[in-house]
Amino acid sequence: MSTVTSPDGTVIDYDRVGEGPTVIFIVGASAFRAIDENTTRAAHMLADEGFTAVTYDRRGRGRSTDTKPWAVEREAEDVAALIGEVGGPATLYTSSSGATVALAAVAAGVDINALALYEPPFVRVDHTEHLATLHALIAEGKNAEAMHYNLATIIGVPAAVVEGMMKAPWWPIMITGAPTLPYDIGAVHDIGRDPDWPTRWANATMPTIVYSGDQTFPGLPEAADAVADALPKATRRILPGQSHGPAPEALVPVLAEFLRAI
Repeated sequence: MSTVTSPDGTVIDYDRVGEGPTVIFIVGASAFRAIDENTTRAAHMLADEGFTAVTYDRRGRGRSTDTKPWAVEREAEDVAALIGEVGGPATLYTSSSGATVALAAVAAGVDINALALYEPPFVRVDHTEHLATLHALIAEGKNAEAMHYNLATIIGVPAAVVEGMMKAPWWPIMITGAPTLPYDIGAVHDIGRDPDWPTRWANATMPTIVYSGDQTFPGLPEAADAVADALPKATRRILPGQSHGPAPEALVPVLAEFLRAI
């Protein structure tokens, strides 16, 4: 593990594997390396395909620190710091709400040569009440309740699945990231409530691919369609049998195919 310091003093902890063009994996809400084996495995598989794959803990999660106040622009600076450390230009692969960080990085002119976005959740949903509930739970130190609320109520994970997650050995580790949930939900809310949000992608003129699974949550394929339509150089790809978290074996071959073509 290595670290890099962002301009505001936040220390970002990351792993780098492989040699070749740089690909940075940006995870969505609540995910970080200690509980996210799939992203780590995908990075190693991509490294075997001839790329430099970078995984990191987003600020406030895992081994990375945090600096208040949060803004998605600070997360874009984290990405820029990583690229400065490992070498660019870089492709950004994002999962779910990680796309908000990629969008901010593009707007900031970070050294990005391509985007690969898996199910960016830019749907027309008002998260005002959800954010108020999350802030209240976190202020009371109820991290487990906040994570349960995010999974069951905001995302809509089936109750039986959530109950199984709560019994898993990694649940106590997962809930340590609960204070960062308003970061992602807030960023998604900001985009989703903007009637002119496609214009935010105006500077995203680099090659882009937008993925979704055919076994995912309702509304996400349509959201992926809308993002692809908003980007001037975007293509669309549906992964058979995949849900909101794709298996590395399904993702990496199509990701490597895209990367080799740009």
